[in-house]
Formats: sequence, structure tokens, C-alpha cells
Amino acid sequence: MMQKDKYIAFACTGNTCRSPMAEGIFNKMAEERGLAVRAVSFGMAAVAGMPPSKNAVDACSEIGVDISAHRSHFIYDYEIADFDKIYCMSEEHAMILTQSISYPSEKIEVLNVADPYGGSLEIYRMCRDIIVTCVEEILRGYDTPPTTESN
Repeated sequence: MMQKDKYIAFACTGNTCRSPMAEGIFNKMAEERGLAVRAVSFGMAAVAGMPPSKNAVDACSEIGVDISAHRSHFIYDYEIADFDKIYCMSEEHAMILTQSISYPSEKIEVLNVADPYGGSLEIYRMCRDIIVTCVEEILRGYDTPPTTESN
């Protein structure tokens, strides 16, 4: 029986820097591992349809992740109840989800990734590397093989 894909989301403010990097990195790593989980991203204050920042695209391309086709999404572009988990870049994003939208706090994890917006490529590289570490940790939870029950 085919397992239904799980869906997670990464949330930040404008959905042009951190969360698109996390989405692209996560999906590439999950696909390489053959995992049935995919990510999307959105911004809590996003203007829908904006391209990712040039430095975000460049920092990701250096590690073989192409996010150039990404366009920003606002939180309400998705049915957030469909997500297995939402990974927020800051405590503020988590507070908005729990207090304004009543999203269950047990389905939220805060990654504490500082916003590189307006920073140099070096700042974006540091942000990317923190996101890679976070994504590797998240993927460990999906890497565990399914348990087989014997009669």
C-alpha cells in the first residue's frame, strides 16, 4: 500500500529569503532520500507572487538547490490544517499561528533562523547553512524505517 505523502510548511515573514531556502533544501534532501514528505513555504506578511531574493537564489545554487522559480505565498494561500507540521523561523511567526489563527502549538516548531533580508551573500550563506542543519535534523524524523509487525 502506497503511503500518502506528508506535507509540512516553512513560515517566515515575506517568503522571499528564509522559508523558500528551507523549502528548496528540504524538498531536494527528502527526494534524494526517497522520503514521502514534501514542503511548501509561506510568509506571515507576504505579498503573493514575489520572486526570492537574489542572494537567497545564489546561496542555494551554490549547494545545488534551485529556488529561482519560487514565488512568494501568503499564509492563506494554503489550507494550513493540511500540514503535518509548520516550522517557523521565529517565535513571532509561531505566536501569530497560535494566537491569531488558532493553529495547534504542538504542530509548530520554531527554528530560530535570523532574517538575512538586505544582507550580503555571506550573510545568506550563513543563513543557508543554519537551515541545512535544521533540515537535516527534521529529516531524521522521517528517515526512520516503518516498523513491521509480525504475527
